[in-house]
Amino acid sequence: RLLFQRGTVFLGTSDMNNYTIEADVMTDGNRRVKSDVGLINQRYAFVLKGNANELEISSNFDRFKRVAPMKVEANKWYVLKAQVLVDADKQNGTVRAKVWEKGQPEPEAWTISEKANAPVHTEGSPGLFGFTPQNQKRVFIDNVKVTPNN
Repeated sequence: RLLFQRGTVFLGTSDMNNYTIEADVMTDGNRRVKSDVGLINQRYAFVLKGNANELEISSNFDRFKRVAPMKVEANKWYVLKAQVLVDADKQNGTVRAKVWEKGQPEPEAWTISEKANAPVHTEGSPGLFGFTPQNQKRVFIDNVKVTPNN
């Protein structure tokens, strides 16, 4: 019996806001079957989807979902960084993420940077996310950092 295909771990309190979460992440597998690994920031999931070869940001799929193509190689470390910036009106904001190969310089541009549908999530605990197809491919997360936005 296969258990625990999907896991989410929260690292703080539900009222946290205005922070950046960053971590080294790696999907297990091969070119045909890979796991998904990601971060949570203010109720948005930022997921490196191995089989789909994309970076996805979502919050309740019918409310907010954006995708960028991203070649995901199994057993290769990447850095994933996620932010939610809330506008002064507390209704609108920008949700953004970037991913790059570990050991390479951080790119200036964000891989995805999109205006969030009003109302934007203004708070929520940072967290970690993993999904393993049939509980056969692992996810790896290391060097997690949660820092205040400037």
